[in-house]
Amino acid sequence: MKPSASRPQGSARCPRCGNAFDCAMHAQPFDCWCREMPALPPERLDPTGRCLCPECLAAEIARAAQPEPGANSP
Repeated sequence: MKPSASRPQGSARCPRCGNAFDCAMHAQPFDCWCREMPALPPERLDPTGRCLCPECLAAEIARAAQPEPGANSP
């Protein structure tokens, strides 16, 4: 048995926390749970990075929504 045979197709591992989660990034048509979440600003995306799990993606979205320290300072 191949090592990947024990994991369902579409199963991924989060690069931040290591949790397994379902990912449909490469499904055709694209229909993944992440489409329902707010988009990250382009400067927060890592085109070479792997997908985050729902919890880590939600945390990254929350961080992105917070203003940068000193951003509104004169």
